Amino acid sequence: MRNYFLIVFTLLCVQVFAQNAPIIDALAKKDSETGAVVKVLQDEQITYLLNKKAENYAESNTLKRGWSVQVFQENSTSAKDAALAIEKKVRAKFPDEVVRTERVSPFWRVRVGKFATIEDAQPLRELLLKEFPALKGSVYIVKFAE
Repeated sequence: MRNYFLIVFTLLCVQVFAQNAPIIDALAKKDSETGAVVKVLQDEQITYLLNKKAENYAESNTLKRGWSVQVFQENSTSAKDAALAIEKKVRAKFPDEVVRTERVSPFWRVRVGKFATIEDAQPLRELLLKEFPALKGSVYIVKFAE
C-alpha cells in the first residue's frame, strides 16, 4: 500500500511541476472518481517557499540564453574526473541551483546557475567564492546559449 501511495504521489508531483502549478493547489482539488479532497494545514511561509521554488524551476528551465557562473575549466587528462568531483561538491552545497558539467573540446567545464543578467549571477559568484576559496582563479560569470 505504501509503495502504491508513493507512486501516485510521485506521478502527481511530476504532473503538477510540468504545469508549473503549486502542488498544494493541485492536492486541494476534488478527485474526479472519489470526490476526495486533501486538506493541507501549513504555515503560509511554506506555501510561499513552495511557490517560489516552482517559479525558479520554471524560469531556469525555460531560459535558453543568459549567464552562468563557471567554476571549472581544464583540458588535462584528468579534467573529466576533476570536473565531476567539483560538480558533486557544488551540488551538495547548492542543491537548488542548476549545475552542469560540459565537454566543449578540448575543455571540461562546470557551470552553475542560469540567469537573465550578469547582475543576477553576481551574488551566486560571491557565494561560490566564499564556499570554495580554492577555486578563486577559476570562478567567472560567462554567457551561455542552448
